[in-house]
Amino acid sequence: MSLARTQALLARIYTDASLRRAFFDAPLAIAARFGLDGKAAETLALIDRREVETFAQSLLGKRSLDARKALPLTARLLEERFDALLKEAIEGPAAPLRRRADAAALSQRLHTLCAQGAIKPAWIADLARFELVFVQAAHPGATLMFRRFRYDIAPLAASVARGGPAEARPRTTYGIWARAPKGRLRWRLF
Repeated sequence: MSLARTQALLARIYTDASLRRAFFDAPLAIAARFGLDGKAAETLALIDRREVETFAQSLLGKRSLDARKALPLTARLLEERFDALLKEAIEGPAAPLRRRADAAALSQRLHTLCAQGAIKPAWIADLARFELVFVQAAHPGATLMFRRFRYDIAPLAASVARGGPAEARPRTTYGIWARAPKGRLRWRLF
């Protein structure tokens, strides 16, 4: 029982920056909050902070790599800002279906920043949402998804994919993604 609780707490410490900070400020209190007895808590309190931080950063790097694979055009456009924005978006423990959840969190963060005018170009949120729908539709089984975009997303995505200049016109575009059970994913923009 104590081993399982210790492992669960360690996993949270490695993946949740705010819990990690709290743990190193008061390790015995955090260990007790997670149900560890005195000896297990004292043993865990001896863990080296540098090693924990190093391992946590390697996990964050893996999450960033996975998110870049999920949202390659968004990553290309954001360049070095991608990792910092992802880190802001995924604060806290990893969610189930991490790759999909991390991509969705970054897409939502971009949407918020674009709405506030805090990030340019304003259409980057639409680009991230466009890529995200393919990630969300990747699960097996029947799929039917509808999305509305503020910009003409198809030429924009094609331009970013080619590495060319990316300019977008505001033009409401609708997309539909559908797959029958055991069928191929089909999609179309209108």
